[in-house]
Amino acid sequence: MVFTNGQIARKLREVAAAYTIKKAHSISSGQGNIFQIRAYETAADVIECSTSEIHDLWEEGRLDQIPGVGESLRDHLEELFKTGKVDHWEEVKKGIPKVIFELLDVPGIGPKTALKLSKLGVRSVNDLENQLKSKALIKKGFSEKLAQRMEDVFRKTLPQIKSGRILLPYAFTQAEKIINYLKDQSAVERIDVLGSLRRMVVTVGDLDFAVASREPSKVVEKIVSMPGVSRVVDKGETKVTVNLSSGLQVDFVILKPHSYGSLLQYFTGSKMHNIHLRTIAEKMGLSLSEYGVKNVKTGRVHPTPTEEEFYKLLKMDVPPPELREDRGEIEAALGHQLPHLVELKDMKGDLHVHSNFPLEPSHDLGADDVRKIIEVAADLGYEYIGISDHQPSAANHSPKQVVELIEKRSRLIDQINYSYKNIRVLNLLEVDILPDGSFSVPDEGLKLLDFAVLGVHSAHHQPKAQMTKRLLKALANPYVKVLAHPTNRLLNEREASEVDWPEIFKFAAAGGKALEINAYPNRLDLPDDLAREAKSLGVKLVISTDSHEALALKNMFFGVSVARRGWLTKDDIINSWEWTRFAKWFNIRT
Repeated sequence: MVFTNGQIARKLREVAAAYTIKKAHSISSGQGNIFQIRAYETAADVIECSTSEIHDLWEEGRLDQIPGVGESLRDHLEELFKTGKVDHWEEVKKGIPKVIFELLDVPGIGPKTALKLSKLGVRSVNDLENQLKSKALIKKGFSEKLAQRMEDVFRKTLPQIKSGRILLPYAFTQAEKIINYLKDQSAVERIDVLGSLRRMVVTVGDLDFAVASREPSKVVEKIVSMPGVSRVVDKGETKVTVNLSSGLQVDFVILKPHSYGSLLQYFTGSKMHNIHLRTIAEKMGLSLSEYGVKNVKTGRVHPTPTEEEFYKLLKMDVPPPELREDRGEIEAALGHQLPHLVELKDMKGDLHVHSNFPLEPSHDLGADDVRKIIEVAADLGYEYIGISDHQPSAANHSPKQVVELIEKRSRLIDQINYSYKNIRVLNLLEVDILPDGSFSVPDEGLKLLDFAVLGVHSAHHQPKAQMTKRLLKALANPYVKVLAHPTNRLLNEREASEVDWPEIFKFAAAGGKALEINAYPNRLDLPDDLAREAKSLGVKLVISTDSHEALALKNMFFGVSVARRGWLTKDDIINSWEWTRFAKWFNIRT
């Protein structure tokens, strides 16, 4: 049976939740320990953010290539795909009300809260929303603060989840498969993605494609017989809509090559970008459509085989697709002042990568050792790579033990740097910012590093003034240089923290602190609009992948796309700089 990555991740989280509840209440049947719970949660995160369909990997006999998924879980996935269910999972979940698993879909609700809500008589997500509005839960003794937070979730986050939009990296990977299939067909002269995916928006609805062909009927037949098509929704002479087995809807528009540039432009720009262009065209006596640029007086349609020819008729440079949001790109294109945006080939290193070094961390370990990470980084042509493991757990170690563990890893990195001459390994650490802005890693440990990378991993929804004060205090530490995933958002899961960003940006610019654009698939954080604002206030940024496996370093592409949407150039991104300039900015000994 076919299950999407999202469906598989949901099932894994349900098992983790069941283990958590049974462990907390000492229920013997299916009782799990902390390692089992963490294994399921980690596997869910890895699978949900994978850019490969897990079902496809299973069909190809490559389940062993999924990082963080051990032999036992692979056996369970095998059973799931063959039979549609897993007996062990059903046994673990036995005796737990189904509403608990439904409530887990609400961002911010964990297993224990879901159990409490169930005991208070909540029977569904809709019922929860109603009881929050009527204050019935508070009357039953539920926390007023938690209730307010849940109301915020229903107001802000759930509409986005219900919209069915998918993460950019997943959509991009699916689109690549379709392009690779169709571009090899003789009738296809060119194929491109359209809409929000071509603009590299962080979440995408349906997939849309433009195809240039002199034989559209042949292309239509190739599309409807394409692997993975589960249903042909609509089939015309130049337009096709199909559903894929993964649940995605895909639309194709096929036109002759002489008007392909107009087709690309028409279905790429945002609504406001295209409205603005039509206003300019009207003043020039032109009319725009997907079929070409028409002179209103003469009726002549100018051929536009490329977007360059389309925009040239409007006396403009071609705005990169990522900028076509009507946020000043049209004025810049008319004035020939478009920025030269940062490109993937510019990147010289990654500063946020997790290894499997036994640092006994507060959060999850990476899947690969440092040498494996170096090999992948070298293949990408990087000059430097930052190992930013999560800090040692403060709950399980004394401050002295935390320092000793950092010293142990520092010695390893020193040895590796002695062995590798063509790439520099940076001794970094991802440090938790506690709710009051302090750290549980003493300065004695921080000063052993090249620099510290900070991140919020708890209390994400403090009041705006409190969160701002928290970040400012943390950034003031002299050993800190980068604020990771600054807004703390998880796409389709958790709303961003409320922060006075201008104040943070001004402090960072004045104090030589960088903000991260985190390329992890469900983060893509700092968002593009804030990245552009940060640039305007003099902040330098880094783009990092937050990789927990070596191959995930390739997600840098998606971080670069966020930077491009934020109008950032190579000069704005520190880790696009060559080593000498990079090291000078971070004050690293060379």
